Amino acid sequence: KQWYQRRVAITAGIIQVYAYSSFYPYYEQYDTIVRECAVNLVVTVIATFIVALVLLGFQVHAALCVMLSVTMCTVDMIGSMVYLDIPLNALSLVNLLMSVGIAVEFSANIVQAYTMSKEVGRMKKARSAVRKTGPAIVSGIAMTNFVGVIVLAAAKSQLFVIFYFKMFFTINVLCVAHTIIFLPAFLGFLGD
Repeated sequence: KQWYQRRVAITAGIIQVYAYSSFYPYYEQYDTIVRECAVNLVVTVIATFIVALVLLGFQVHAALCVMLSVTMCTVDMIGSMVYLDIPLNALSLVNLLMSVGIAVEFSANIVQAYTMSKEVGRMKKARSAVRKTGPAIVSGIAMTNFVGVIVLAAAKSQLFVIFYFKMFFTINVLCVAHTIIFLPAFLGFLGD
């Protein structure tokens, strides 16, 4: 009798029934992950621009240079994820958002040194910025990150190897390349 009453209530629309399993929230993330990734990355890059603008003394051009470098590192990281077979999920999204912060750590130093340089001319200022902050970036930021990440290569867990070693190693390589190669060249040609 109760079974029949429930069936009548369900078919009449009085009671709404949903299938549920403890695994559904994990599968549900894949419905929204691309949109969430895009929204979070855009908000993070805009916040980066605002913070860089304030910390670089409201120099819009300098903040735009930081934002461009950070955006390029992030786009390159997304492309590297495809190449390295790293799926886009909650873990890789968090690592992508952290890569924005790591990219800021690298590029803001060069741009700040460029804006503070007493040299005359864009190329000379870019050279001075690399001479002044390049060794600190490579030996201080990059090498410490590499040492911390290399240890994860020997991890027995695929989770650590894929989502931490591969992603963070790639993030560091891309950020160093953008900071030491691209950003000074960009500032040398289009700075100020």
